[in-house]
Amino acid sequence: MSPQAATRDERALFLWASACAALVFVVVASSAWLRIVAAPCPPAGCEGFGPADAVRIAHRVAAMGVTVLALVIAALAWKAPARADRRVASVLLLVLVAALALVGRRSAGSAPPAVLVANLLGGLALLAFTAGLAATARQPRARVPPGIALASALFAAAAATGGVLSAAAPADPAALAFAHRALAWATLAAWSLAAVRPPAAPGTRLVAALVAGQALLAIALPGEPIARWLHNLLTAAAACAVVFAALASRSAPSRDAGLSGGVPIRS
Repeated sequence: MSPQAATRDERALFLWASACAALVFVVVASSAWLRIVAAPCPPAGCEGFGPADAVRIAHRVAAMGVTVLALVIAALAWKAPARADRRVASVLLLVLVAALALVGRRSAGSAPPAVLVANLLGGLALLAFTAGLAATARQPRARVPPGIALASALFAAAAATGGVLSAAAPADPAALAFAHRALAWATLAAWSLAAVRPPAAPGTRLVAALVAGQALLAIALPGEPIARWLHNLLTAAAACAVVFAALASRSAPSRDAGLSGGVPIRS
């Protein structure tokens, strides 16, 4: 394959994966709205066409679009000659989409707590995965720095515990709530440190700002439905930003680049 053709394929993968991530974000946002903000219909059913109906339509249209774009991404990833890691990633993407489609059918109405948790965390995982596919089309291969890897792991743990509390809190959630708060503050500290330590990788400041926004919402409007929904949106946006920052940090220059790269040091 010529370099021009390879560049076109990379650009196409970036565009399709970015579009898929945007649709997944709509699915996550609309699902959180229906779960947290929308008022439940009475036993006799809802009258008229309300905001919840519009959100449900947006959710279904976006979910169908995610399925179509996942197939397009898979076809592009298997276009010969293709990298083995891209093919594996496309298969994982299709598996995630299919699993969430099955879980989504079970989550309607009075779903079991495990189904609600799987639906919420699976949506965040799919969002991060599609954002990662888009980012890898633009970033070279390299190792993620340990500090960024730790900060990303803290964010994932905080999002997971928060998802369990939001979707299906246990009978005695005190211990889980304490763990979530501790992980959330540790996540904010880790990403704030990554944002101020030079050289800061692209995206670290955005992650720190989004996590700080989550903390401010939790402090200013505890328990308010609209605040919980906005908290979910910030979590979804931060998941994309974390993936971008982790991948961008792989190609960020090191502090000793001037010593090892042969650049003369002026006195």
